Amino acid sequence: MSALAAEPPRLDLAALAIATLDKPLLDAPGCLHMLDVLACRVQVEAERLSEKGEVLAPLRALRHVLADIEGFRGNEDDYHSPENSFLDQVLERKLGLPITLSVVYLEVARRAGISLYGVPFPGHFLVAHDAGDHKLVMDPFHQGDILTEHGCEELLKRVAPQLKFDRNMLAPAPVELITYRMLSNLRRVYLGREDCERGLAVVDLLLLLAPDHPGELRTRAALLSNLGAYRAALKDVERCLELSPDAPDRDRLEMTARELRERAALLN
Repeated sequence: MSALAAEPPRLDLAALAIATLDKPLLDAPGCLHMLDVLACRVQVEAERLSEKGEVLAPLRALRHVLADIEGFRGNEDDYHSPENSFLDQVLERKLGLPITLSVVYLEVARRAGISLYGVPFPGHFLVAHDAGDHKLVMDPFHQGDILTEHGCEELLKRVAPQLKFDRNMLAPAPVELITYRMLSNLRRVYLGREDCERGLAVVDLLLLLAPDHPGELRTRAALLSNLGAYRAALKDVERCLELSPDAPDRDRLEMTARELRERAALLN
């Protein structure tokens, strides 16, 4: 994606590129304008709060505009809907996943001059601000709630109880990781619906970001095979064998490669 090659990488453009999977002709300039307008409103509110002596006025303004006024919130009723992964539709419907709502917060904050970064928390994306010697963590999915470290521990118990909380879980996420995680969510949705064609389009993008990812190569090979593209599937299987000659599933990969060669030969 060209958005990731920019300096610095553009999260807003990367998110809109993902949204074109659903709407190839989406109004990207209109979406960027919406983010600009929201940022202007946040700046005005931050100035008002600063004049009143509010501590952390910019962050309070961000939350007030996006959560209290605009009503951006998590789509708990239809969490696995693909629309929750597309920035244009999140801006329109004001519903989304933790990560797409975080993109809204991050991009509005960036435009408003507010220091904010993404946090790839296990199972639930967050945003955070470094306030001196401590972090202020916000949860865009839950109306921008401010989370203490204890609150993050409690959240982890709900979304990934098998893990033990570690402060490193609150480390900043680069744009590339946020983009990859957005695509991974979307891939999971499409594969869960057995939508091979849309799933394949998402995996193609994932492999642009991580060309030799063994799991994505295996997934694409399976999708291509299901769609009858046996030669293309064979290339991915052979690449897996080349990358991981000692893979635990090598025997199965070799058997799959033989089957794909036989099927491809029948097409001649």
